[in-house]
Amino acid sequence: MANDTIEIRRFDVHMDDASEWARFHRYRRLRDEELHPGEPQAADADFEHDARRRMPFHEAERFVAREGDELVGNLILWRRRPDAPNSEPFALHAEAWLGVLAAHRRRGIGSRLLVPLLAFMREHGKTVATMNTFYPPGHAFLEASGAVLKHRVVENRMRIDGLDADELARWKAQGTAGGALRFEIHPGRTPMERLAQLLAPFSDLFNDMPLGELELPPARYELDGYANWYRELDRSGGEHHLVLLVDADGTLAAMCEAHWDPRTPDRLHQRLTGVARAWRGRSLAKAVKAAMLDSVRALHPELRTVVTYNSEANAPILAINHRLGFEVHRRQGVYQLGVEALAECLARRGELAA
Repeated sequence: MANDTIEIRRFDVHMDDASEWARFHRYRRLRDEELHPGEPQAADADFEHDARRRMPFHEAERFVAREGDELVGNLILWRRRPDAPNSEPFALHAEAWLGVLAAHRRRGIGSRLLVPLLAFMREHGKTVATMNTFYPPGHAFLEASGAVLKHRVVENRMRIDGLDADELARWKAQGTAGGALRFEIHPGRTPMERLAQLLAPFSDLFNDMPLGELELPPARYELDGYANWYRELDRSGGEHHLVLLVDADGTLAAMCEAHWDPRTPDRLHQRLTGVARAWRGRSLAKAVKAAMLDSVRALHPELRTVVTYNSEANAPILAINHRLGFEVHRRQGVYQLGVEALAECLARRGELAA
């Protein structure tokens, strides 16, 4: 167990004062640099705005571990809002993220931060929490806490200065070969009425991706989610780029979407790429990826790097990304932790009695 100099307390993003926020920002900068050395960090005002804004589908609680005048660890808990549409399938599920500064590990602080996770799960009737980690200490901690590795994800990055323009042109041309399909490209924003038509096929594509052994309800793209995201993009000056391949009736065959943020103008964050089952085997994923790169590079010549996340089980998309020049930046393990396993772990460590 951690010694008595550690205090675990709730961090209230709406009620805590400027001194508490300053303490939190000092901690998060140290933690971010440990996890992502050399990477850009969110400005304090942007971080506070994101933490305080009301999310349409989820709500969060935060806890911190404090020693003296400084924070040494934190816990973030998410659940689907009970009043949100489609909340019933998520009733048993929670998500959690836990971190402890490297210099303060192996003192039982992580275990003490699991206590509010257990209380949260019991209070809201959750039976399983999903957690993830990129690094060996995180894997060891989660496994020792009773969590089970269910899925592996790869963060891939690509430098675009090595792209073969001729090959990209050939890939893009494959999308409309034969005349059955046409490109529909929305640079920066997509009209809400068009997004409304795409929610169901996007959801089908996402749910058709391999997710290992994760036990999760089916995902649903929601129009309110896009509306909320677009308001945030308007605030930051960000852009949502969407490339579609559709048939004569406008029915979706393939898609690729990406996000560009002016605060990191040299990067493009590629999101979902998918091909409808009836259209697979025709190189359409290559086509929409090539069209996306063409479209965004024309708007942002400062672009240097593309970042994307892929399931390790998704061999076809990994092969396409490798051909483009993506390289593995880091690997993520996704774990699930049952409420009873968590309670048994904390009882063994003496945390429940404490």
